[in-house]
Amino acid sequence: MWPVLDDGQVIDCEQYDGQKLLIGDIIVFLHPFNKKLTLIKRIQKINSEGELWVVGDNPDPTSSQDSHNFGFISKNNVLGLNRD
Repeated sequence: MWPVLDDGQVIDCEQYDGQKLLIGDIIVFLHPFNKKLTLIKRIQKINSEGELWVVGDNPDPTSSQDSHNFGFISKNNVLGLNRD
């Protein structure tokens, strides 16, 4: 899948406050190891504990930080939600 978002593009998000998250949703979240870094990725998997596996849309897995680098993330890190 090719990237849906371009560098510098502004997107509309709703604040995340416990809405049901679905596979395919685009979320804004804090990097699990660097809370100063905010990321935008797509949910690819949700495990039985409700943790999220997130990936970028770029087909090159080395092009960005995602769950391939840091594993599942907690819903507690989610700041916003965009359903395209």
